[in-house]
Amino acid sequence: MRKPIDAALLGALRCFATAARLLSFTRAADALSLTQSAISQQIRQLEKRLGYALFVRGHRSLTLTREGEMLLEGTQRAFDEIETTLVRIASTDEPVRVGCCPSFALHWLVSRLPDFHQHFERNPVQLNAEFTAVGMPDDDTTGVDVAIRYSVDDFPLTDVHALLLDEWLLPVATPTYLQRNPAAAKGRIDKSCVLLHDAAAWTGADASAEWRAWMTAVQPAAIRHVDGPHFNLASMAFSAALNHQGVAIARVSLLTNELRDGRLVPVVPVAVRSPASYWMISRSANSPAASVFNAWLLQECRQFARRRAVDIGKLGIARPADAML
Repeated sequence: MRKPIDAALLGALRCFATAARLLSFTRAADALSLTQSAISQQIRQLEKRLGYALFVRGHRSLTLTREGEMLLEGTQRAFDEIETTLVRIASTDEPVRVGCCPSFALHWLVSRLPDFHQHFERNPVQLNAEFTAVGMPDDDTTGVDVAIRYSVDDFPLTDVHALLLDEWLLPVATPTYLQRNPAAAKGRIDKSCVLLHDAAAWTGADASAEWRAWMTAVQPAAIRHVDGPHFNLASMAFSAALNHQGVAIARVSLLTNELRDGRLVPVVPVAVRSPASYWMISRSANSPAASVFNAWLLQECRQFARRRAVDIGKLGIARPADAML
């Protein structure tokens, strides 16, 4: 039966979409500047109105029902399109200055910018792939309208700070390297493996932070073999892996294409959530053009996260039972 869409239903759907995306009533309340009880009440009323449950509520967990997953896909797509249309109408003829962590720019953002320029030709992006300056906080936006950071900082979810993507770590190598290394071919990380490191993964990270995060969760005994070549840019470690030089700790979001086409394969098919995530930090007084870019980027990231989950599932990569890629 058709459900008439009125103001009350739209408000409840906005609360649902935010809570479903974050899998947290508390974080949804922060994002929407409401109380947690208000979010819970909106969700209960929505479930009553629709006649089915949208969430499975655990003691300290929140997951979507099948109906909830279907509703999230539809509502998020609709809200994204509405927001994008509104900011497109309000945009002016001005460029958007974007400062971005280099590896995210090279492996993710640059290939998607033609789509942005096609739809928003009035607002070309001026992209500056940058290292966060020593002593500069991750949320600094000096000289840019929007900054994209790979950071462990748990920024507040506001109009200024938006969570773009979580990240997942996975040891990868080429099929050629695995043929040369029997231990790695059997899914074992030991002293015979050349481990490739991003020595500056995020502000304050030690030189082996990503490898240690993965090893602690999956193969703790391998931590004693954590040595290997260090690079100050993840892209260089990835390039070394693609040239059969060793095993890199992949950021799954940045190497989805290489995993999908088999240029890189999991050495151990277990992904571990990275301590860091990708954040978008905007100026407190943003321009209409920057608002256009922000809305587009958030929509692209949400769509990518859904496709990433499908791709990773097809590759047979395991993950913690309570995690969502």
